[in-house]
This record gives sequence, C-alpha cells and structure tokens, in this order.
Amino acid sequence: MAHLSPSASAVFSPSVARQQLAAAKDWNYIDSWLSTKFNGKPPPVFERNNDTLKALLALAALNETADEERELLARVEAKALQDLQAQEDANPNKHLLDSIEESLTREGQTSLEALSSLSVSLNQPVFALEKLGRGIIDLHITSNDLDQVADRVSILEKHLKGELKKINILITDLQSDAYQPPSDLAKRTSDYQRRIKGLAAKLPDLKEKVASLSATVGTPITIQDVKNEEDKFKALMVTVKDLEAQVKSYHGLPQDTDLARLELEGLRVELRELTRKRDSMFEGLVERESPRKPR
Repeated sequence: MAHLSPSASAVFSPSVARQQLAAAKDWNYIDSWLSTKFNGKPPPVFERNNDTLKALLALAALNETADEERELLARVEAKALQDLQAQEDANPNKHLLDSIEESLTREGQTSLEALSSLSVSLNQPVFALEKLGRGIIDLHITSNDLDQVADRVSILEKHLKGELKKINILITDLQSDAYQPPSDLAKRTSDYQRRIKGLAAKLPDLKEKVASLSATVGTPITIQDVKNEEDKFKALMVTVKDLEAQVKSYHGLPQDTDLARLELEGLRVELRELTRKRDSMFEGLVERESPRKPR
C-alpha cells in the first residue's frame, strides 16, 4: 500500500466511503424531488457540491413541510365543508329557506348578503340586531380612535420633519466657512504652545520673586486690612464733599478777610431792607383785601 497516493488512501477510507454513500443518496433524493417539481423535465444545470446539496436539502424539507401543511389545511376545509353540507341537509327548514332565498328580489338578496357579511365581519354567526348594532358602534369607536391616533402621528411626523429641517440647516451652517478653523490654526497652536513653555520656564523665577517680596514687606496685608482702609477713604471722601459744599457757599467773596466781612455785612443790610419791604407790602395787601366793617 506504500505506492498509493494520499488521495487514493483517502478515497478508500471507510469514513469517506460512508460520506460519499450518504451524499449519493441525498443527490438521488434531490434529483427525484426536482424531477417532480419540473414535471419530469430535466432541471437546469448547476454545480454539484456540498453547499449546493445542503441548500437543496433544506429547500426540499421546507417544501415538503409546506406541502404537508397545505394538504392538512385542505383536508380540514373539506371536512368542514362536508359537515356544513351535512348540517344543511339535516336541517328540516332547508326547503323553506331555499324557497325563501329563491323568492327574494335582487335588493333582498343584496341585503341578505350584506347582513351575512356583516355577521362574519363582527364574528356573530347568530343574527341578533342588538349585538350587530353594538358591534357597529364598537367599530365606529375603534375607527374614530384610529383616526385620532393617525392625526397625532401626522402631527408628530410634521413636528419631527420640522426639527429635522432645523437640524439640517444647523448642520449646513456648521459646515459653512464661518465655522471652519482658520488656515493658520496650526501656526497659532504652535505659537501658543511655545508661549506656554516660555511662561512655564519663567514661573519658578516669578515664585522666587514673590517669596522675596513677601519676606521684605514683613507682615502680610490681608483683605480685611484693605477693606478697613477703603472704609476710611470713603469717610474722608464724605468729609471732603461737605467741605466743598461749604466753600461753594462763599463763592464770589473777596480773598481778603476784612473785605469779605464788609461785603457780607452789606449783603446782610440789603437782606434786611428787602425783608422790611416784603413785610410792608404784605401788610398793605392784607389791609386792602380785608373787608371793612360798616359803621
């Protein structure tokens, strides 16, 4: 057996032989199934490999299952039809119903078919006017509810379309040139990084300078000290404003003290004279306007 090639030894392997036998049986089954589907005509030529065999076997299994279900459904329908025919034949009122149906006019037949269709649609095999009316009302209520839901969905859809339009406009704006980075962004970034590195290198020296200045000043100044000084400054500003108001009241007087006193005295005399004239004019006005008593 040493002269045999590996492929020859593989062919004569028992496991490979069993696999080939099973594949041959499967292909025979597929060929017979295809011949039945093509009505004895040869099927189109296709590649015969394991993948094709698996696909055809799965398709044949599904087809047989569907055929069995269809055959079972046909049997059930035939049995139901036989039962209905038997019940109809056993009905003692069959001839009466047939005669009534034959005697119906075209409008009557249309009405009867409408009632029967309505009974089937409402799942009410036994005709009951009250139940049919209730079923119709329920259908109307359901229809109105569905219409309201449809309106809400349309409103929501319109709102979503509006929001989508706004989002698209926003995306367009964000993709415009106004929101694009400048062309020299890389250069600016490198400049900022270089400045940051320079400031970081100077930071230890600045810290040492601050420490030396703090040691030179001695007692550190707190925020409360600054606030107290600010309050004192505000009080001085109020005093200065009061003094400025007092100084403005003496505006126009001579700089010499004696002359200023003389001018002030003259103004006082003038004020007294004006006051006297005012009083005399007021008294004359009172006497003139006062009613005189008859003698």
